[in-house]
Amino acid sequence: MKPYPNNWIKLVLITLLQILISLFHLQISIASDLIPARTPSTGYQPQMQVSGDKIHYVWHEYDGPFRQIFTAEMNIDGMGWRAEKRTSGQYDKVFPQLQVVENKIYYVRQQPDASKNRQIWTAEMNLDGTGWRAIKKTSTPFEKFEPQFQVVEEKIHLVWRESDGSHFQIWTASMNRDGTAWETQKRTNRPSDKHNPQLQVNGGKIYYAWHEADGADFRKARYQIWTAQMNIDGTNWRETQRTNTAFDKYTPQLEVNGDKIYYVWEESDGKYRQIWTAVANRDGTEWKAQKRTKSPYGKYDPQLQVVRNKIYYVWHEDHGPTEPIWVAIESPTIR
Repeated sequence: MKPYPNNWIKLVLITLLQILISLFHLQISIASDLIPARTPSTGYQPQMQVSGDKIHYVWHEYDGPFRQIFTAEMNIDGMGWRAEKRTSGQYDKVFPQLQVVENKIYYVRQQPDASKNRQIWTAEMNLDGTGWRAIKKTSTPFEKFEPQFQVVEEKIHLVWRESDGSHFQIWTASMNRDGTAWETQKRTNRPSDKHNPQLQVNGGKIYYAWHEADGADFRKARYQIWTAQMNIDGTNWRETQRTNTAFDKYTPQLEVNGDKIYYVWEESDGKYRQIWTAVANRDGTEWKAQKRTKSPYGKYDPQLQVVRNKIYYVWHEDHGPTEPIWVAIESPTIR
């Protein structure tokens, strides 16, 4: 990855300036073309995917005593908004995710059971909104959080963090797209908490990232970045601790592109959280990490996407009375 230690902030400012200039020139068309839609009540954790001429959504929303799953769709021109409540009854349903594949939409969420342990649920429905079917996939007496998944060909691959009674560990699972052949496996067993697991399936392998405490004593431990990979059939799991400095790291994201894996996360500098990025070969070698920001504001929830020969980033900063959105673009050598 080409280093930009002196130009990173400049690049951000230039990018923002370009966006503002573009918005200035397009403000008339935006004002006339934008057709906003909103729900009549408060919703949380919205996710979306554009597929064909539709945009599909999922979120959770209070129905009074509990949080329920809602789905919606609308045309890509902003017309035809249609939302529907998909769950009912006791227990909060949260952390919904979705993926549209061919003529189906697949979902995952976490939900407590009668023993108040959060379990993993999956669901599917037809593109036209019919045929909703939800299935509870786990039932062990341990808490499960932050499920993520990806559908590839005829398989669904999942990852989440789950308590072993003392610490949160990384678990993975797979199943057929019709819900059969469910298989799970605990992947870590260190006496430390793991958080925010992410995955991407690419080229016969599954790549992962999470942040993990480097000790059992939360008062002394620091969160570090870990990565892992395994074959798509679940064999040959290999994990690596990527950082070891005395600062907390959080919310890593990753994307595999070509023969490289790109990462972004937020990391404390002792006072503020800054943006860090890294790149490694797909086999895990040649890890290179770089601090990208240094301003006196906290940066949170970074995301990235690799498109052709550029990497696009977004995050939000805490400026006190405001929390502006920042964007950045990088042009490394992508192969």
